[in-house]
Amino acid sequence: SLSRVTRRLFSSAKPVIAVRRETKNRWERRAPLIPEHVAKLKSEGIRILVQPSTLRIFTDDEYVSAGAEVVEDISSASVILGVKEVPKSELLPGKTYVCFSHTIKGQEANMDMLDDVLAKKIRLIDYECMVDQDTKKRLVGFGRFAGIAGMVDLYRGLGERMLGLGYTNPFLGLGYSDMYPGLDAIRNALKEVGENIKNRGFPRDLAPVIFGFTGAGNVTLGSMEMFEIFPHEYIPSSDLKEVVRSGDRKKLYGVKLERSDLVQVRDPSKRGDFDKVHYNTHPQEYAPIFHHKVAPYLTAIVNGMYWDARFPRLLTTEQMAKISADKTSRLLGIADISADPYGSIEFTKVCTTIDNRFEVFNAFNNTTTFDWEAEGILLGSVDNLPAELPTGASQHFSNSLLPHIPQLARSTFDLPFSEQEADLGSTLYNAAITCHGELTPKFQYIAGIRAENEAKKSEEKQQRNILLLGSGLIAPQYIHNLKRALGNMNVSITVVSAQKHELKHLEQLFPDISTAEVNISTHPEDVGYMVKSSDVVVSLLPASLHTIPAKMCIDHGVDMVTTSYVSDEMAAMDEDAKKAGITILNECGLDPGIDHFMAMHVFQELKDDTSIRRIKSFESWCGGLPAIHCADNPLGYKFSWSPRGVLVAAKNGARFRENGTDVEIAPGQLPYNSRKVDIGRLSFEGVPNRDSIKYESIYGLDGLDTVLRGTLRYPGFWNHIKDFTNAGMLNENGITSAETLGDYLNDLADENLKARLKEFPLDLESRVHPQDAPIDMLSSLLSREYVFKSGEQDMVVLRHSFTAENAHGEDVETIADLILLGEKFPTTNSGMAHTVSAPCALATKYVLMRKSTTEENFLAEGIMRPTNVDLCRKFLNDLDEDFGIKFKVTSSAL
Repeated sequence: SLSRVTRRLFSSAKPVIAVRRETKNRWERRAPLIPEHVAKLKSEGIRILVQPSTLRIFTDDEYVSAGAEVVEDISSASVILGVKEVPKSELLPGKTYVCFSHTIKGQEANMDMLDDVLAKKIRLIDYECMVDQDTKKRLVGFGRFAGIAGMVDLYRGLGERMLGLGYTNPFLGLGYSDMYPGLDAIRNALKEVGENIKNRGFPRDLAPVIFGFTGAGNVTLGSMEMFEIFPHEYIPSSDLKEVVRSGDRKKLYGVKLERSDLVQVRDPSKRGDFDKVHYNTHPQEYAPIFHHKVAPYLTAIVNGMYWDARFPRLLTTEQMAKISADKTSRLLGIADISADPYGSIEFTKVCTTIDNRFEVFNAFNNTTTFDWEAEGILLGSVDNLPAELPTGASQHFSNSLLPHIPQLARSTFDLPFSEQEADLGSTLYNAAITCHGELTPKFQYIAGIRAENEAKKSEEKQQRNILLLGSGLIAPQYIHNLKRALGNMNVSITVVSAQKHELKHLEQLFPDISTAEVNISTHPEDVGYMVKSSDVVVSLLPASLHTIPAKMCIDHGVDMVTTSYVSDEMAAMDEDAKKAGITILNECGLDPGIDHFMAMHVFQELKDDTSIRRIKSFESWCGGLPAIHCADNPLGYKFSWSPRGVLVAAKNGARFRENGTDVEIAPGQLPYNSRKVDIGRLSFEGVPNRDSIKYESIYGLDGLDTVLRGTLRYPGFWNHIKDFTNAGMLNENGITSAETLGDYLNDLADENLKARLKEFPLDLESRVHPQDAPIDMLSSLLSREYVFKSGEQDMVVLRHSFTAENAHGEDVETIADLILLGEKFPTTNSGMAHTVSAPCALATKYVLMRKSTTEENFLAEGIMRPTNVDLCRKFLNDLDEDFGIKFKVTSSAL
């Protein structure tokens, strides 16, 4: 046949292969073919072209000496070898390229390159897919080199960290991996430092030095290879406490961590010893233990394990905060060689680089800095560690490729791909991603991944219609935070309100929104058609009005979000909402909202902690207040919107449980039941808030001794509210005939009360509306004088306190604090506006994406509160990442 004739003619010609110049970054100095092997291939009749490079670890002269032709133009080669991806402008049509293409997972960043490969009818072979046909193991893998480089870098990083903490130490005698010409030089340097360790040891305050190794693959083996050059001893995790107490400071200790060191079964009554097979298939039945049973005893963690989202993380940000808060913890550093952002080490967010290998992560405020002396944990997560060992890595590269190069060089590209296996050999054939302008059969799935990704992008481009009801003080910051949360998503925002001046203000702030002046209470029909054409309705209306749009959403099958408590009327719509297939997600503000997120998170952590016998109590205190330096009036309070809501709330009743006794406070009696609440150095007075006891079941708990949710004010606030109450000034039903506050007070019979109120700094001569209810009179007066002035700030304070009993009968307390200052007035971004609107914006995003993503979003149909622990953790993570809203969590024995 013609193809066989062509093949014979091709095989009689001298085959030509080329080594391209790497251009990805300055640290990529590896070569796929070393000069020694160039000489061998030339002796077998293969012509070798090498593009000149001043970065490559082997010089151009070395390649020339080996018989290669160092030339810029490599177009005469049929096969072009490289290391990393090839820029589109350098891809030559009709060639065979061999490289790490980073396309087999449909990686978005390299799809343009793949399209160009297909268009130019290039045969693309990927090193990542080259496996031994007998062992099925990868032939070209750099895990060992990543482990070696990561371990050596960790030694140097720990040396600098210890120095930053005030201690000289033997590790300072080492450099980073790339500072050595090769592995032999690294080994010699380690041996020299090992002698120093043996003779002088580590500082007593830091000794013994203990490394914990995760994983069992080449990465971990490479790390341990470098560890074992030092004087060392491997110990089981069960010996950690004893080694910490009496270990030798003149050697290193290593712990090969097993999975049973990381997790244990949640319910020991159902399953005894750790079962690896069962864990792999039922990871949800296991709770993490590494953070409190192992990590605090280690000096450093060397993380080389594979992880996916089904399994507990090695360390979460929250767990790291607890370790950092533990004054007995010895943990100084982590080498996250897996370099998996948001992976097994949750706080590895962006990989570090060879230029800046280590950062210091502060788990308390979730920040990183490149400062050896900063508070926190040393963290390194370089994702191209093998590039630090270019000589050894290139030798491995070339050794792995050499047996396949002659067959590849002489292969016939023109054959149909189905006939190329005999030509290429199975290893190369099965690693070929493209040929003749098509994906090969084994890699056709990439097209499916791309189609899914394109569908997602198309979905993002599709316009979503958001209907916002309400234009009050939260609305501007909500729109701002919504835009931030949605990123590039194409949305149309329409704001409906009866307040014309507020709508005008929003139009000035956000010219791309639409507005409609409608009073939903009196003209609901004018809102119904807008609900019908929306993808989600967000109600920032007064809580009593939420059921009006909720009914419309049920009728038209539209999801809805609110920041308010679920009322009885709203709860009664649950079945109708489920039948309509919609989610009405409520309580997504500050309180309620953020308080739920952290409560559910800590409750689950306590449930997962096998050392905890039972949860005993939960107290939650929240307040929106002036910043302490701005609380300069007798109330210690200022209003950024109508005071009426605060005054009405002060008349509520409450129900809670304390020390096993259920307590009821009648409506109007809250000011007489205040108590002192100290948070850090700040002192407050708090009163119980509504029905706390019902949250025991809402949070999935049972048998709490104490459950109390309350509202915080500065000291003195509730005494003044008592006076207002006793003077009838919180009355909502009657009307006053007084023309001034002084007139109203003159009618009081209680002379002492009258005197106190006349001394309260409000303008006694300020005129009021004669037909107002007393509460409206007081609200009007307060809104004139007790407001934030220019340059002042508000403050949000939220404290959760959890008490649990451990297996020894001892009480352990967990405190979660959120304290946040708003921007200076005048601002739309007050602390209260930010902490209410940010979770509401995220809730809007989650609901919008509910039907258009395959990702788990933890939303249910019906009337919903955010009390699913996974949803709560998603909120907490995104509040931190997108808006800088984060709790400080500490634990201590009582």
